[in-house]
Amino acid sequence: MRLSLSNGIFSKLGLEKNFESVKMLGFENLEFNMKSMKKENDTDVYREQRLLKATGLNCLTLHSATLHVKDPVEVHRAIYYGKISLECAHALRAPIMTVHSNVSKKLPEQVREECLAAIFGEIKPFAKQMGVKLALENLSYTSTGFGKNVEQLEEVLCVIDAEGDMGITFDLCHALETKQTDNLLEKYGRRVCNVHMANRSHKPFTEETPDLTSFLTKLHGFGYKGPITLELEHNTPIEEIAKTKALFERLLKKF
Repeated sequence: MRLSLSNGIFSKLGLEKNFESVKMLGFENLEFNMKSMKKENDTDVYREQRLLKATGLNCLTLHSATLHVKDPVEVHRAIYYGKISLECAHALRAPIMTVHSNVSKKLPEQVREECLAAIFGEIKPFAKQMGVKLALENLSYTSTGFGKNVEQLEEVLCVIDAEGDMGITFDLCHALETKQTDNLLEKYGRRVCNVHMANRSHKPFTEETPDLTSFLTKLHGFGYKGPITLELEHNTPIEEIAKTKALFERLLKKF
Protein backbone atom coordinates (compact mmCIF):
# COMPACT_ATOMS: atom_id res chain seq x y z
CA MET A 1 0.00 0.00 0.00
CA ARG A 2 1.30 3.45 -0.95
CA LEU A 3 0.47 6.53 1.09
CA SER A 4 -0.81 9.51 -0.87
CA LEU A 5 -2.42 12.89 -0.16
CA SER A 6 -5.31 14.46 -2.06
CA ASN A 7 -4.21 17.97 -2.98
CA GLY A 8 -7.87 18.98 -2.82
CA ILE A 9 -7.17 20.01 0.76
CA PHE A 10 -5.12 22.91 -0.68
CA SER A 11 -7.50 23.74 -3.56
CA LYS A 12 -7.86 27.35 -2.39
CA LEU A 13 -4.16 27.93 -3.04
CA GLY A 14 -2.55 28.54 -6.40
CA LEU A 15 -1.24 25.39 -8.04
CA GLU A 16 2.43 26.10 -7.35
CA LYS A 17 1.75 26.68 -3.64
CA ASN A 18 -0.61 23.70 -3.66
CA PHE A 19 2.07 21.27 -4.84
CA GLU A 20 4.68 22.87 -2.58
CA SER A 21 2.40 22.30 0.44
CA VAL A 22 2.09 18.58 -0.36
CA LYS A 23 5.86 18.33 -0.75
CA MET A 24 6.54 20.34 2.44
CA LEU A 25 4.55 17.78 4.44
CA GLY A 26 6.92 15.06 3.22
CA PHE A 27 4.55 13.21 0.88
CA GLU A 28 6.00 11.51 -2.17
CA ASN A 29 2.62 10.76 -3.80
CA LEU A 30 -0.59 12.66 -4.42
CA GLU A 31 -4.05 12.39 -5.87
CA PHE A 32 -4.64 15.42 -8.06
CA ASN A 33 -8.14 16.79 -7.46
CA MET A 34 -9.58 18.76 -10.37
CA LYS A 35 -11.00 21.25 -7.85
CA SER A 36 -7.47 22.64 -7.84
CA MET A 37 -8.09 23.99 -11.35
CA LYS A 38 -9.90 27.26 -10.78
CA LYS A 39 -11.89 27.61 -14.01
CA GLU A 40 -14.22 25.26 -15.83
CA ASN A 41 -12.57 26.11 -19.15
CA ASP A 42 -9.02 25.80 -17.85
CA THR A 43 -7.48 23.24 -20.19
CA ASP A 44 -3.78 24.01 -19.74
CA VAL A 45 -3.00 20.54 -18.39
CA TYR A 46 0.68 20.94 -19.27
CA ARG A 47 1.01 23.66 -16.61
CA GLU A 48 0.06 21.01 -14.03
CA GLN A 49 2.51 18.64 -15.69
CA ARG A 50 5.38 21.16 -15.40
CA LEU A 51 4.60 22.05 -11.79
CA LEU A 52 4.31 18.40 -10.75
CA LYS A 53 7.63 17.55 -12.40
CA ALA A 54 9.29 20.44 -10.58
CA THR A 55 8.25 19.02 -7.19
CA GLY A 56 9.25 15.42 -7.95
CA LEU A 57 5.87 14.17 -6.71
CA ASN A 58 4.22 11.07 -8.15
CA CYS A 59 0.59 11.41 -9.22
CA LEU A 60 -0.89 8.00 -8.39
CA THR A 61 -4.52 8.96 -9.03
CA LEU A 62 -6.65 11.85 -10.23
CA HIS A 63 -10.10 12.85 -8.98
CA SER A 64 -12.30 13.84 -11.88
CA ALA A 65 -14.21 17.10 -12.06
CA THR A 66 -17.76 16.07 -11.24
CA LEU A 67 -21.23 17.24 -12.19
CA HIS A 68 -24.21 15.34 -10.79
CA VAL A 69 -26.58 15.82 -13.70
CA LYS A 70 -30.06 16.79 -12.54
CA ASP A 71 -31.44 17.39 -16.06
CA PRO A 72 -30.48 15.67 -19.34
CA VAL A 73 -29.56 19.06 -20.79
CA GLU A 74 -26.48 18.98 -18.51
CA VAL A 75 -25.10 15.73 -19.93
CA HIS A 76 -22.75 17.54 -22.34
CA ARG A 77 -21.13 19.41 -19.44
CA ALA A 78 -20.56 16.19 -17.50
CA ILE A 79 -18.90 14.66 -20.59
CA TYR A 80 -16.73 17.75 -21.00
CA TYR A 81 -15.63 17.62 -17.35
CA GLY A 82 -14.80 13.94 -17.69
CA LYS A 83 -12.72 14.40 -20.85
CA ILE A 84 -10.79 17.40 -19.52
CA SER A 85 -10.07 15.38 -16.37
CA LEU A 86 -8.81 12.47 -18.45
CA GLU A 87 -6.50 14.75 -20.43
CA CYS A 88 -5.08 16.00 -17.14
CA ALA A 89 -4.69 12.44 -15.81
CA HIS A 90 -2.82 11.51 -18.98
CA ALA A 91 -0.54 14.56 -18.71
CA LEU A 92 0.23 13.80 -15.05
CA ARG A 93 0.71 10.08 -15.81
CA ALA A 94 -1.98 9.11 -13.32
CA PRO A 95 -2.99 5.52 -14.13
CA ILE A 96 -6.31 5.74 -12.23
CA MET A 97 -9.09 8.34 -12.30
CA THR A 98 -11.75 8.46 -9.60
CA VAL A 99 -15.22 9.16 -10.96
CA HIS A 100 -18.69 9.61 -9.49
CA SER A 101 -21.83 8.33 -11.17
CA ASN A 102 -22.33 11.89 -12.52
CA VAL A 103 -26.10 11.63 -12.06
CA SER A 104 -28.28 13.16 -9.38
CA LYS A 105 -29.98 10.89 -6.87
CA LYS A 106 -33.20 12.82 -7.55
CA LEU A 107 -33.48 11.71 -11.18
CA PRO A 108 -36.11 9.07 -12.02
CA GLU A 109 -34.59 5.67 -12.76
CA GLN A 110 -35.20 5.68 -16.52
CA VAL A 111 -33.75 9.18 -16.96
CA ARG A 112 -30.85 8.24 -14.69
CA GLU A 113 -30.01 5.26 -16.90
CA GLU A 114 -30.25 7.31 -20.09
CA CYS A 115 -27.89 9.95 -18.67
CA LEU A 116 -25.44 7.32 -17.39
CA ALA A 117 -25.33 5.63 -20.79
CA ALA A 118 -24.78 8.93 -22.60
CA ILE A 119 -22.06 10.22 -20.24
CA PHE A 120 -20.00 7.06 -19.90
CA GLY A 121 -20.58 6.10 -23.51
CA GLU A 122 -18.28 9.05 -24.27
CA ILE A 123 -15.97 8.93 -21.26
CA LYS A 124 -15.05 5.22 -21.24
CA PRO A 125 -13.65 5.04 -24.79
CA PHE A 126 -11.71 8.25 -24.16
CA ALA A 127 -10.27 6.78 -20.93
CA LYS A 128 -9.12 3.73 -22.88
CA GLN A 129 -7.51 6.01 -25.47
CA MET A 130 -5.73 7.94 -22.69
CA GLY A 131 -4.61 4.73 -20.96
CA VAL A 132 -6.40 5.60 -17.71
CA LYS A 133 -8.43 3.18 -15.57
CA LEU A 134 -11.74 4.55 -14.25
CA ALA A 135 -12.63 3.85 -10.60
CA LEU A 136 -16.19 4.50 -9.39
CA GLU A 137 -16.42 6.02 -5.90
CA ASN A 138 -19.04 5.16 -3.29
CA LEU A 139 -20.77 8.37 -2.21
CA SER A 140 -21.98 9.76 1.11
CA TYR A 141 -25.61 10.11 2.13
CA THR A 142 -25.24 13.92 1.93
CA SER A 143 -23.95 13.84 -1.66
CA THR A 144 -26.24 15.05 -4.43
CA GLY A 145 -25.03 12.12 -6.53
CA PHE A 146 -26.32 8.57 -6.90
CA GLY A 147 -24.21 5.67 -5.62
CA LYS A 148 -24.01 5.41 -1.87
CA ASN A 149 -24.51 1.64 -1.38
CA VAL A 150 -24.17 -1.69 -3.18
CA GLU A 151 -27.68 -1.57 -4.66
CA GLN A 152 -27.10 1.88 -6.17
CA LEU A 153 -23.57 1.14 -7.35
CA GLU A 154 -24.76 -2.07 -8.99
CA GLU A 155 -27.44 -0.13 -10.87
CA VAL A 156 -24.77 2.28 -12.12
CA LEU A 157 -22.26 -0.43 -13.05
CA CYS A 158 -24.87 -2.49 -14.89
CA VAL A 159 -25.39 0.47 -17.22
CA ILE A 160 -21.81 1.72 -17.62
CA ASP A 161 -19.59 -1.31 -17.04
CA ALA A 162 -21.16 -4.50 -18.33
CA GLU A 163 -17.65 -5.79 -19.13
CA GLY A 164 -16.44 -5.35 -15.52
CA ASP A 165 -13.41 -3.27 -16.55
CA MET A 166 -13.83 -0.44 -14.06
CA GLY A 167 -12.31 -0.33 -10.60
CA ILE A 168 -13.69 1.00 -7.33
CA THR A 169 -12.44 3.93 -5.29
CA PHE A 170 -13.42 2.94 -1.76
CA ASP A 171 -14.13 6.03 0.34
CA LEU A 172 -13.94 4.92 3.97
CA CYS A 173 -15.41 8.18 5.30
CA HIS A 174 -18.52 7.74 3.15
CA ALA A 175 -18.80 4.05 4.00
CA LEU A 176 -18.59 4.71 7.75
CA GLU A 177 -21.28 7.38 7.52
CA THR A 178 -23.64 5.19 5.48
CA LYS A 179 -22.76 2.09 7.57
CA GLN A 180 -21.87 0.27 4.33
CA THR A 181 -18.23 -0.66 4.97
CA ASP A 182 -18.67 -4.43 5.23
CA ASN A 183 -21.30 -4.63 2.46
CA LEU A 184 -19.13 -2.68 0.04
CA LEU A 185 -15.99 -4.67 0.87
CA GLU A 186 -17.81 -7.98 0.50
CA LYS A 187 -19.05 -6.99 -2.95
CA TYR A 188 -16.12 -4.99 -4.32
CA GLY A 189 -13.09 -5.92 -2.22
CA ARG A 190 -11.20 -7.37 -5.17
CA ARG A 191 -12.10 -4.46 -7.48
CA VAL A 192 -10.79 -1.72 -5.19
CA CYS A 193 -7.89 0.13 -6.84
CA ASN A 194 -7.85 3.32 -4.77
CA VAL A 195 -8.83 4.17 -1.19
CA HIS A 196 -9.95 7.57 0.07
CA MET A 197 -8.97 7.56 3.72
CA ALA A 198 -10.60 9.73 6.37
CA ASN A 199 -12.77 9.36 9.43
CA ARG A 200 -16.37 10.57 9.45
CA SER A 201 -16.89 14.10 8.04
CA HIS A 202 -13.45 13.79 6.42
CA LYS A 203 -11.77 14.32 9.76
CA PRO A 204 -8.25 12.87 10.04
CA PHE A 205 -7.41 9.66 11.86
CA THR A 206 -4.79 10.80 14.36
CA GLU A 207 -4.84 7.52 16.27
CA GLU A 208 -5.72 3.92 15.50
CA THR A 209 -9.39 3.00 15.94
CA PRO A 210 -11.24 -0.35 15.75
CA ASP A 211 -12.99 0.77 12.52
CA LEU A 212 -9.68 1.66 10.91
CA THR A 213 -7.86 -1.50 12.02
CA SER A 214 -10.72 -3.71 10.86
CA PHE A 215 -10.88 -2.01 7.47
CA LEU A 216 -7.15 -2.20 6.78
CA THR A 217 -7.04 -5.84 7.87
CA LYS A 218 -9.89 -6.80 5.54
CA LEU A 219 -8.42 -4.76 2.70
CA HIS A 220 -5.09 -6.53 3.17
CA GLY A 221 -6.97 -9.84 3.07
CA PHE A 222 -8.12 -9.01 -0.46
CA GLY A 223 -4.50 -8.52 -1.49
CA TYR A 224 -4.81 -4.76 -1.88
CA LYS A 225 -1.52 -3.00 -2.73
CA GLY A 226 -2.77 0.31 -4.14
CA PRO A 227 -2.89 3.91 -2.91
CA ILE A 228 -4.14 4.93 0.51
CA THR A 229 -5.16 8.49 -0.29
CA LEU A 230 -5.67 10.83 2.66
CA GLU A 231 -8.69 12.93 1.64
CA LEU A 232 -9.22 15.46 4.43
CA GLU A 233 -11.46 18.47 4.98
CA HIS A 234 -10.07 21.85 3.91
CA ASN A 235 -9.57 23.32 7.38
CA THR A 236 -7.54 20.40 8.76
CA PRO A 237 -4.54 21.96 10.59
CA ILE A 238 -1.11 21.22 9.16
CA GLU A 239 -0.09 19.60 12.46
CA GLU A 240 -2.98 17.11 12.21
CA ILE A 241 -2.12 16.26 8.61
CA ALA A 242 1.45 15.55 9.71
CA LYS A 243 0.22 13.46 12.65
CA THR A 244 -2.10 11.48 10.36
CA LYS A 245 0.74 10.90 7.92
CA ALA A 246 2.96 9.56 10.71
CA LEU A 247 0.16 7.25 11.92
CA PHE A 248 -0.37 5.73 8.48
CA GLU A 249 3.32 5.34 7.81
CA ARG A 250 3.43 3.17 10.94
CA LEU A 251 0.23 1.29 10.18
CA LEU A 252 1.04 0.48 6.56
CA LYS A 253 4.29 -1.22 7.59
CA LYS A 254 2.09 -3.91 9.15
CA PHE A 255 0.42 -4.58 5.83
